[in-house]
Amino acid sequence: MDSIGKAVIIFSLLGICILYGISLFVEPPYVPLKEVAVHETALIRTKGVITDLSVTEYGNVRMKIRENQTELLIFVDSTDKRNELLNLSYGDKVEAEGRVQVYEGRYELVASGNAIKKLTHESDISFVSQIAMRPAEYEGRRISVAGYAEDVYKRIFYLSDEKGKYRMRVKADDIPISELQKGDKIIAEGLFSYDPENMRYELNLVALKHCDVRRDMHNEA
Repeated sequence: MDSIGKAVIIFSLLGICILYGISLFVEPPYVPLKEVAVHETALIRTKGVITDLSVTEYGNVRMKIRENQTELLIFVDSTDKRNELLNLSYGDKVEAEGRVQVYEGRYELVASGNAIKKLTHESDISFVSQIAMRPAEYEGRRISVAGYAEDVYKRIFYLSDEKGKYRMRVKADDIPISELQKGDKIIAEGLFSYDPENMRYELNLVALKHCDVRRDMHNEA
């Protein structure tokens, strides 16, 4: 091979390396939540406020973010940052980077754990799945938990994640719950404790707040 041919190959490889290096520093375009649907299969960035967070049976994290009445599901397909994600709270504002796809007729963003960045921390409201993953860390503390009402009785109800995989028993001795209905999204505040006689954790309710969302009962898994 003559010197010209070698030079062409060298410059070609050099060009490829430069383009690859540039791609590592170029961020995907930012897309508002309301415009995500027109970017199917594209790699994008978007942001919103966390309204739901749960852990699947395989250890992946599902969360929903909301902005200006638009909601988007984010599926985190890696567990390498799961512990950090479990420290996120209801109301935190995050930026997510991932690829847009359609799953079960709805748009979602598929992201990795290190592609979720917390922008602001607005509350200390946890999710049912977070408590279920490490209940001992919350024992004896007054906590606020976001979830969906299940099996409502006179003084007892259960708080679950969106899919109904994780459930928390809630005692409402001093708080009226007669208007609470199955599927209502609520924030329950109370003392989280362990009941040794029945060998279970439970929340002793001191305050209850309704969110402006109800679970879609037709899409339960």
